[in-house]
Amino acid sequence: MNTQPFQLGDVPWGDTEMVEAYPEFKEVYARKPVSDNTGGMKAPHAFLTWFMLSRLKPDLIVESGVYKGQGTWLIEQACPSARLICLDINFGTLTYRSKTADYIERDFSLIDFTSEDLSNALCFIDDHQNALMRLQQMKWKGFRQAIFEDNYPVRFGDCYSLKHAASGAGFDAPPPPAKPLGKRLRAALASDPLTDRLIESVPANETHRRELEQNLEVYYEGPPLFGAETTRWGDAWTGDAFPTKAPLFNATSEDPLKSEALDYTWMCYVRFK
Repeated sequence: MNTQPFQLGDVPWGDTEMVEAYPEFKEVYARKPVSDNTGGMKAPHAFLTWFMLSRLKPDLIVESGVYKGQGTWLIEQACPSARLICLDINFGTLTYRSKTADYIERDFSLIDFTSEDLSNALCFIDDHQNALMRLQQMKWKGFRQAIFEDNYPVRFGDCYSLKHAASGAGFDAPPPPAKPLGKRLRAALASDPLTDRLIESVPANETHRRELEQNLEVYYEGPPLFGAETTRWGDAWTGDAFPTKAPLFNATSEDPLKSEALDYTWMCYVRFK
């Protein structure tokens, strides 16, 4: 693997601490409420979510993009005393629903956070929208840090990621879905035009990388748990296409969660200057 991805600043933990925390995470993950989270987070990102949040200890967490609710549950395991606001344009897929979180069926861009104390708040972004625009919206609203769950590399993904922006390669938007959207989702999109407008192509440019460098104190990509011979798309883990940190555990490690190794998409933590 190429071990030199884009990075800015430092985080208050290292790989050794992550390895030491992994057995505790496995005990937590064994209790997960969603047995089949296909389309959502699997072990590599579940571990990074749990680990980073448990070290960062935010007082307020805004989760944008909830899906079945596995991420909500993980956030609660990592930060049981934090206030949690869950945002989505459609909660119809929920399997796990928190008893204490606030649920708002609206896009992040349209939420007024002026009454909230954001001094130790964090945004957990898993909504498959333009990540650079989300970052700009965060700064406008007063947030200082975030975790971006989907952070796809060049040529892949369904939205413009921060990894795309850092590469300078731009983003080619995928074609619209072949099957018609469900009535509820169509209605949600119709009432919030921002959500479908954001999935658009972005031309190759160096401006966005420079703006990341100018505005971010920290950009950190969490390492994968396990290595694999190929990526989830069948490409070899070599060259400059997939700059990635070394995995926490080697390819010969015996672990039942190793079967989820390919569900890794360069999850990152960012903090503004």
